[in-house]
Amino acid sequence: MDRRDFLKIASTAGLGVAASTIPFASEAGAAPYTGKFWVMIHAGGGWDVTSHCDPKGAKGESDPDPMNHYLETTIGTAVGSKSKLPMRYAPDPGGANKAFFDKYVNDLMVLNGVDTSTNSHDVGTRVTWAGTLAENKASFAALTAAVAGGSLPMAYISYGGYDTTAGTVAVTRVGNVDAIRRIAYPNVIDPMNDPNKTPYYTDETEARIAETRSARHMAYAEKQNLPRIKQSMGMLYTARSGQNELKKLTEYLPAQLENSNLRRQAQIALAAYRAGICVSANLGIGGFDTHGNNDDQQFGRLAELWDGIDYLVEEAKATGVWGNMVIVVGSDFARTPGYNSGNGKDHWSITSMLLMGAGIPGNQVIGKTTERHNPMNIDPNTLEPVEGGGLRLKPGHVHRALRRLAGIDQSEVAARSPIKEKEDLPLFG
Repeated sequence: MDRRDFLKIASTAGLGVAASTIPFASEAGAAPYTGKFWVMIHAGGGWDVTSHCDPKGAKGESDPDPMNHYLETTIGTAVGSKSKLPMRYAPDPGGANKAFFDKYVNDLMVLNGVDTSTNSHDVGTRVTWAGTLAENKASFAALTAAVAGGSLPMAYISYGGYDTTAGTVAVTRVGNVDAIRRIAYPNVIDPMNDPNKTPYYTDETEARIAETRSARHMAYAEKQNLPRIKQSMGMLYTARSGQNELKKLTEYLPAQLENSNLRRQAQIALAAYRAGICVSANLGIGGFDTHGNNDDQQFGRLAELWDGIDYLVEEAKATGVWGNMVIVVGSDFARTPGYNSGNGKDHWSITSMLLMGAGIPGNQVIGKTTERHNPMNIDPNTLEPVEGGGLRLKPGHVHRALRRLAGIDQSEVAARSPIKEKEDLPLFG
């Protein structure tokens, strides 16, 4: 199919905004995507930020209502931190916090005192990853994928979290790598085990099938009047047209996938980006909704989270991708100050976010909370905490800054998912 035919299909399918400025991924000779790779990592359930990046220790052994079971005197500070606020971390039994923050202090930006304005899992996940409490608005990852690669077959990969696209781009949920290989080679009888890739049909027959499929799609699309149906048909067609790019993906997939779920997600996301068919990815790990036995569960899941991020960064560096990658880590919300009767912690709207990668200033801690984990306002110009005045840091402010960093803040696609907060904070300089 040539570009003119594709644009005609995209127009009748309602994909003009997403596809009109991006070369069609399946066009012969089209360059693969090489822009920034946006990776959103969701700690599902509501992480306890006082157990890692915003530590609050007990006053002493006899503290009647301790924020945490560790003591204030055991709180660590990442070596080499030059930020105005020290990059502190909570002590944990296995030392995973220390290892992670000491290793990445020069890369990390920590945002503390972020007010999600909700204790609801669904709403908290939405506001963290879309920057708005409003329903049915596209996630940031979806917006970047739509603007930078709406016609790519796997522009937006998701393993969960908030991945609503609001019709801006197709989302790909990759659960089975073997299935990807079969989809990439639909004309091969046994793509998993046949090195010769014996086909069902000859090349001439396969070409006739593709031509007939294209003509049928155009005929059906021209008969539709409802924009949502046209859009869905266009997304389906775009996905089906990406077989050549999926073949590229299989070339970058490792022969052996990691046992760790988060590491495995990272492997596939990196392979898709390196193949030039992916712009953004949602990765995720659950188990943070710790209403009982908070400490054991939180520290265990955090160790796995840090391991997954470390693996992602190291693999990105090894494959030459790190210079183009941006990582954002967040959760539904945080956990309450102190413990409940089950030695757990309940929902608390004041949380933190971690960022690192291309365009993210490292060695930075922005935002502060009180001893009982209530947010302090920040000066909108200096970003320093203030006792009076200023404004409360919210996910919307973070998303406005992310949209500017991605260069999509003025796009029509982003305008369809507006953010309530209007202040442009200089979070990234």
